[in-house]
Amino acid sequence: MESDNTKNTKGFSLLKLALFLLILIIVSGVVLYAFLDINPFVVLSDGVTGLYNRVFTVSTSEIDTLKETVKTVLTFDENENVHCSAVSNNLAVATVSYVKIIDPDGMEKAYIPVTLKEPFVISYADETLVADLAGQYFALINNNRIAWEKNIDELIVNASISDTWILLITESKQSGYKRTIRAYSRDGQEVSFRNVSNYYPFSVVNYPGYNKAFFAVSSLEASGLEANGIFEILDPAMNQKASIKGENEIIGGCFPLMEERLLIYGEKSIMTIDNAFNTVWEKNYEGYTVTAANAIQNKFPIAALLDNEAFSRDRRYQTTIQIYNNNGTEKTKFDIDAKVTGIATKKKTAAVIAESEVLFINEDGEIMDRYTAKSYISGVYLAKDDLAYVVSSDAISRVKIKVKQKFLGIF
Repeated sequence: MESDNTKNTKGFSLLKLALFLLILIIVSGVVLYAFLDINPFVVLSDGVTGLYNRVFTVSTSEIDTLKETVKTVLTFDENENVHCSAVSNNLAVATVSYVKIIDPDGMEKAYIPVTLKEPFVISYADETLVADLAGQYFALINNNRIAWEKNIDELIVNASISDTWILLITESKQSGYKRTIRAYSRDGQEVSFRNVSNYYPFSVVNYPGYNKAFFAVSSLEASGLEANGIFEILDPAMNQKASIKGENEIIGGCFPLMEERLLIYGEKSIMTIDNAFNTVWEKNYEGYTVTAANAIQNKFPIAALLDNEAFSRDRRYQTTIQIYNNNGTEKTKFDIDAKVTGIATKKKTAAVIAESEVLFINEDGEIMDRYTAKSYISGVYLAKDDLAYVVSSDAISRVKIKVKQKFLGIF
């Protein structure tokens, strides 16, 4: 009888030992992946010697990779007027005399001579629209060359491109009108236009994810000392489908959200509307100014809120980065001691421009990576969620972003 009890006790102890070892192996695997970026399944195949080499030995290629995390891909004079746009994994760079397309290693893929007063480029997929925002010229670049180019009889003040449309805003030459909104097909044929007489449109976009047949227009209405914003939706025939007026508030623009919704942001508020132009939710900010906004993964609206009281009282910048769920509930927020001048997004990554620093965050507000320049940053262009081009006063740097990865898709 005692012999049977002894066998049962030994069997139970072995079971506990096996369970303990299993838990230890799982925890070790998580630690290896989370802190050392080593796949635990690779450890099983490499053995102890392989693990030692991975932890304590750094190869030449790994050193080179570390050095290549940040690379200057282009330099220019501080007084040079430069505008950029990410196109596929590359970057389109426009100046008064040329448009270049450079790859992540800084290699020149294309060089196109131009003559522009106010250079502007914007891309969709692998095509780039070039425009002179103080002139009459615009062109489409495809496969690193000009597919077509045009000169019109009015000065261009804004331009955008989508999968179906090329949209312009021009200064109207017709008596009694201020500006003209123009729609072109992708082959450069003018489809429609709308003359505007009593306010100033300054931005027009088309988001296929919201509706291929709707143009979103932001405008300024000035009356005496007051300035009000107007946001409207037009169809391809330039008929107005909906409009929103901001009282003493300029409406800066919009971004597409999932479920055919649109995020609209102004100086003091943000809101979302659906495809039938109904308000889904709205947030108003007392004592704050919205200096930038966007949407992460077309699902999580993000806004930079500048604390007006802190600036008035202490002459310092304090900004709250607020992230919402798609239904308008608060997801997370955090504060930074800087003024945010822009937010760029690509898939799960948001690049928050804060003076001379860029914070790369995810939808949970976690700072995955950061980059600090020697001067103020004028723009960040995300080619992928882990690849950014950062433009400062005299250089463009390619930054490989360390994004947060999930272990086995769980953690």
